[in-house]
Amino acid sequence: MTTTAIVRRALAGTGIELVASCGADVYDARAPEAIRSTRWLANPRGVVVVGSAGPTLWRRFCARMRDHAEFWDAADPYDSFVAEILAVVDAALRDAGIAFRRFEAAVREPDRIDFVALAGLVGLGTPGPFGLAIHSQHGAWWAMRGAWIVDAEVDPPLELQSPCVGCAAPCVGGWPNATGVVHATVRVRGRCVVGPASRYDDDQIAYHYDRPRAVARMRGG
Repeated sequence: MTTTAIVRRALAGTGIELVASCGADVYDARAPEAIRSTRWLANPRGVVVVGSAGPTLWRRFCARMRDHAEFWDAADPYDSFVAEILAVVDAALRDAGIAFRRFEAAVREPDRIDFVALAGLVGLGTPGPFGLAIHSQHGAWWAMRGAWIVDAEVDPPLELQSPCVGCAAPCVGGWPNATGVVHATVRVRGRCVVGPASRYDDDQIAYHYDRPRAVARMRGG
């Protein structure tokens, strides 16, 4: 069983179920020297990347918070919930005797890596006209959650097909408008023609764009 398969099995049913990988050499060809794989492991062989799509992960989070309201006191309760799930993968890798270094796609992560670039390397998504990686099925309604550099075999990247190729880019009002910096607002994300069925729940969107207000409302509710 490859490391990619171990990660996929560990995350089954969690809501973080987009899993893909690439060789460490592929990663290192794009990574700045300061975060290349050999900084973390003596014999790196691959990188496994995971993400969530649609509202499934969020709904699991909300169910958990209804039973444990005290967790709202965390700096970012959603990131903390995600970290607990990623720790399940850590345990599975340790059980398999695989050395690893985990990265989180969270603001508090001290060693930042380019998750948009990673999405392209492993075949999960390609940069769209408004700065987010666009998934071929879920459009803009997905997110990278974590990555592991590992010293074991991984699956090759997924076949990558950009859904933006040939698209008129209604998300930004046409490609000429994408030459500047376009922010991924709710309206812009909603205009993407890919993945409307994966749209986040309204309270999830509110949390991502105005967390303090959303937390106050959800804590009270």
